[in-house]
Amino acid sequence: MMGASPAAAVIALKPIEHAKSRLDIPDPLRRRLAWTMALDTLSALCRALPHVLVVSDQPALEARLRRAGLALEVISESGHVGMNSALTRGALTLRAQGYTSVLASVGDLPALRPESVARILAASRSHSRSFVADASGIGTTMLVAHEVELAPQFQGRSAAAHHASGARSLHEEAIGSPVADARRDVDTEADLAAAIGLGVGPATSALIDHERGRLGCYQLITATQWRNAEGHQLAVTATGRRIALPANALGGELRYARLGQRLHAVEADDRVLSAWL
Repeated sequence: MMGASPAAAVIALKPIEHAKSRLDIPDPLRRRLAWTMALDTLSALCRALPHVLVVSDQPALEARLRRAGLALEVISESGHVGMNSALTRGALTLRAQGYTSVLASVGDLPALRPESVARILAASRSHSRSFVADASGIGTTMLVAHEVELAPQFQGRSAAAHHASGARSLHEEAIGSPVADARRDVDTEADLAAAIGLGVGPATSALIDHERGRLGCYQLITATQWRNAEGHQLAVTATGRRIALPANALGGELRYARLGQRLHAVEADDRVLSAWL
């Protein structure tokens, strides 16, 4: 068993415009879902570990994360193209900062819980390198390295690639309990339904029609000056239908909706669940 050396996490985030392309949903909703899943993943990691590093070339990402309540360090890819190169750069940066244990994670684990991260990290200390396979058993959601190079092999048949590289697979017996939330990455609508069933984090939950267990219906809306009997501001959809726009649907990026402002939104039962620019 290895000692409890200082541990930190690293995530590589590609531009939201290119994320989750396999989801057959409107592009604005696809981009928003990719963002909320990243937020929920990062939030769980932050609650489990003292430091989380993000590697990305997205403009103003650090400021955007701060507005969402996550004060994280963001470094550029600096020519390290691809997820594995970016994670390698992040791991080297963390080692230079004194973290001898590095946990690399994918950014689409919306149901992830900090307790699962802690269990995985504890179980990983029996090995210099270990990984968590995704729910299909083909991919990888997490890779942990203690006092050795991270050597990530994410994407494609990454579970087999990590095993071939000498990393040990962390099964439920080794972890001590099921960690379905840590294995449930999201690439398809079926994956998303499974994640919703596990219980997604607050950022992604804001997009969910929980009565039906699915994403809300995407709409492009325009804020109006009218209010309904409950005092909620009303908005008009592209087809002219009026729907309620509660203040809590605006989230952290919008304080209020200005008269005539056009917003992306998801709605259910004539009420906006979440709206964004």
